[in-house]
Amino acid sequence: MRVKLELSGLTCHGCMMTVKNVLTKEGAKVVSIDLRSAEIEVDGDVERYIKAIERFGYSAKVVEASEP
Repeated sequence: MRVKLELSGLTCHGCMMTVKNVLTKEGAKVVSIDLRSAEIEVDGDVERYIKAIERFGYSAKVVEASEP
């Protein structure tokens, strides 16, 4: 399942890259990432990914889910 997450707490490109790296280490396939809208699209275990993002001081919520 492909899920779009809305992220908050991001202030720069470095923050977005931190989130991308965290998700990649958790096994996520990062499909797309957009700093302007603070959204990231991933495939996989969404709850696990949200918890990983929160461990780094950011927050995330699901805004859209679809089959890949």
